[in-house]
Amino acid sequence: MGKKERTKTGKTIGSVIKAIEVIEYIAYSEKELGVTEISNGLGYGVSATYHILNTLRECNIIEQDDKTKKFKLGLKLWQIGMLAYDQNRISVSLKPYFKKLKDLTGETANLTIMDNYQIVYIAQEESDSLVKMFTKTGAVAPLHCTAAGKILLAYKPEETQKIIMDKIELTKHTNNTIVSKEELIEEMAKIRKAGYGFDREEREIGVSCIGAPVFDLNNEAIACITISGPTTRFTEENKKKWIDDILRVSNEATNYLRVIN
Repeated sequence: MGKKERTKTGKTIGSVIKAIEVIEYIAYSEKELGVTEISNGLGYGVSATYHILNTLRECNIIEQDDKTKKFKLGLKLWQIGMLAYDQNRISVSLKPYFKKLKDLTGETANLTIMDNYQIVYIAQEESDSLVKMFTKTGAVAPLHCTAAGKILLAYKPEETQKIIMDKIELTKHTNNTIVSKEELIEEMAKIRKAGYGFDREEREIGVSCIGAPVFDLNNEAIACITISGPTTRFTEENKKKWIDDILRVSNEATNYLRVIN
């Protein structure tokens, strides 16, 4: 994962942005990384990268292996992350609802939001099945090939949709991936009409997903509740029941948010 495209809304400090991008780069790696790997991945000089890493290490945000000299996230960052989770009103408030959805369907239930032209998984209840789908909390995914992404995009104002679609790349992940704006627009219209959306093996073969939006007081779709699992379990009979479950639970979640706000 390289640097993200960021929208500047005021004065910023470049070194802080670079430090955050270093943290993100390490976070999304499946292995510990060395200075050269990080500097090459982000396009920063080795010396500058080393100074950033050394500062983050001194603050216990990252840790360095004594033998390999490679870096990984530190315990302090995990502690900060847990505090952030506790302060995230949506994930805390809606936990009973996506847990209920997991219990009703038997599949992994996810809570996602849109951020920086992609979806972010902010909470999850894993399926109890031996064969199941799961995603790390904090992981991101494209809008055009995920149920949550298409749903959240579908409920944006038309002008906002155009801006977002001009920013994102409709990368092909499988033969089922939507790769044209026209097809994506048609898909969004179907979602708004039905009130729910699918991922039909559009990001990964063998994985399917169904979801529905959660609205706030202003009738804005601020989050999406989905279930994901092996396509083999997404039979027509199961999908019919699960759609009813998802619509009911997402409606309950919406009503709850409107009451507490």
